[in-house]
Amino acid sequence: MLVIQYRNAGQIQEKTYRSANEFVSAQYREVPDLEDYYEIIAVTLDGKAIEVPGKTIGDLFSVLA
Repeated sequence: MLVIQYRNAGQIQEKTYRSANEFVSAQYREVPDLEDYYEIIAVTLDGKAIEVPGKTIGDLFSVLA
């Protein structure tokens, strides 16, 4: 399970995906699930923290794609 905590308009929100592939597929859509510029607070994949160089959803996509 991929869990992403991010900041949107000053509020911390959370989005959960069944897998990293599900997140990548959702970002490839014409209207992606999450905007590339949202700031990442924390990301875990199967309960383990993921280090993301940079701090945006776009940076996370680059790591997982």
